[in-house]
Amino acid sequence: LGTGTSTNGASGSIAMSTGAATSGAGGAITLTVGDGDTGAGGAMNLTAGKSVTGGALRMTAGQGTGGSGGHIVMTSGEGTTASGAVSISSGEASGVTGEMIVATGSGANASGAMTLGTGTSTNGASGSIAMSTGAATSGAGGAITLTVGDGDTGAGGAMNLTAGKSVTGGALRMTAGQGTGGSGGHIVMTSGEGTTASGAVSISSGEASGVTGEMIVATGSGANASGAMTLGTGTST
Repeated sequence: LGTGTSTNGASGSIAMSTGAATSGAGGAITLTVGDGDTGAGGAMNLTAGKSVTGGALRMTAGQGTGGSGGHIVMTSGEGTTASGAVSISSGEASGVTGEMIVATGSGANASGAMTLGTGTSTNGASGSIAMSTGAATSGAGGAITLTVGDGDTGAGGAMNLTAGKSVTGGALRMTAGQGTGGSGGHIVMTSGEGTTASGAVSISSGEASGVTGEMIVATGSGANASGAMTLGTGTST
């Protein structure tokens, strides 16, 4: 199924659609590759056109005129040894690559939740999650920012970082960046400002049925001098 080549203008379009329905559901469109029993299964490719500006590729679920809108479901193939990977990335460019935006839509009552996670494993370790920005040459590495949105009623949304539970609990580490030609990065922990009182800062080792963990507060060793330590309360005006 195709249109002819044009030597002076746009080539023809292909439109595939089912008819509108009254007092019933609109017809579905199904594209299916047939099963095989040797080698790899047949591929299905959706490729937008090449031009001065590349053509867009859009997938839009149906509007719900009296309820929920339609879902978009992308699932890799099942397998006997491993399921297929899902890879979504912007294309390469000689200038700036395209943005990657993953977000739920705005809503009048509440916006939708977003869940990022790996699957459960019944016989072995579960998958890891790695979040990183790319390395930079002749420039700064990109920042990673995790921010809870502002609210105007009740308590602000919490941010929780919790290491894993196991025979030995997982460690939680915060390490600032190395300075290859100057000072290393700072670690700053500040409680929230408030109109009546600022928030408390509490650092403690966990409870234990045996011996609790040590609390070590120290500056690092240095070739010329170690850093100073200051412990004090704030100024009152």
